[in-house]
Amino acid sequence: MKVPFRTLKDYKFLLNEIIAVPKFVNFFITSDCTCRCVMCNFWRQDKKYVTFAKFKECVDILADDFGFNNFSLTGGEPLLHPQYFTFINYIKERGFYANSPTNGTLLTEKNVRKLKESRIDSIGLSIDSLNPKIADDNRRHPNQLKKALNGLDLLNKYEIPCYAIVILAKHNIHEFCNMVRFFDEKYNTSTMLCFPDEGVGPLKEILFSKDEFLSFIDELLELKKQGYRIVNATKYLQELKNAYLGKPREIPCFGGYYVVNVYWNGTVKPCFNRKSFGDLTKIERFEKRKCNMCLNQCFIEQSYISESVAQRKFLTILKTQLSVFKMQMRL
Repeated sequence: MKVPFRTLKDYKFLLNEIIAVPKFVNFFITSDCTCRCVMCNFWRQDKKYVTFAKFKECVDILADDFGFNNFSLTGGEPLLHPQYFTFINYIKERGFYANSPTNGTLLTEKNVRKLKESRIDSIGLSIDSLNPKIADDNRRHPNQLKKALNGLDLLNKYEIPCYAIVILAKHNIHEFCNMVRFFDEKYNTSTMLCFPDEGVGPLKEILFSKDEFLSFIDELLELKKQGYRIVNATKYLQELKNAYLGKPREIPCFGGYYVVNVYWNGTVKPCFNRKSFGDLTKIERFEKRKCNMCLNQCFIEQSYISESVAQRKFLTILKTQLSVFKMQMRL
């Protein structure tokens, strides 16, 4: 069911997305996880949890000294952190955007109710396939798909903006577009294409052929034209296609300037693939540097949006943010 505009806050959200330059933080609050995903390295590490003191210190430095205003609490599985909701509350108290990706295994009614109470802005829910065996085997967690879909139901019940995160892989490239239709039509939920990145973990389990990929992107672009809710910007999807066709890249990534990764010990990286900047407390500035090393949407799309806002390309901003706005308002 479509949800109408409810308050002036909804309009303020759209205005803020158009005129304020967003700067994004992927804050890895823990390496612990309920899953043992084949494509991820985080759960293979020792279990680490950021303390509230370190978390607060990092948020304050990032916001007050460098202007970061969008925080995504991730992991591992972020809901495993015993102070997770305290973290969300602090971000909202500071007036910033709060998001979290999750594998859905901890989206119980109690936790979803607490998410609602925390005023979190959005949740991304990782689902690799609508085939239970593929999904569960890929995440190495019994009933992960069932738990994730139940989580979508609960997020809808409590009217928390959400979207399905689907990591593109050989096991779902021919199913992906049907997943877009499924999430949109049955769960009133948008879908985000997560492009595989070797910086996260081993790619041997998820690679696909060039022809498969090009055909898939054309189908995905057509679905977007038809009005299916796909969070990714059309320009980014076209950029993926251009890269596989050997054409020049048009969207530079500014990972390390508009987007950064911050880890549980306070160290900062520009992305998954480049070297660490070191301890956040010792960083004097973030350098704006163009990069085309990868195709990871977490950095390229966010950079594209931020740079468009910074350059006041209002038509581009409206086009790219419309998908995000539809996800927020569940239109």
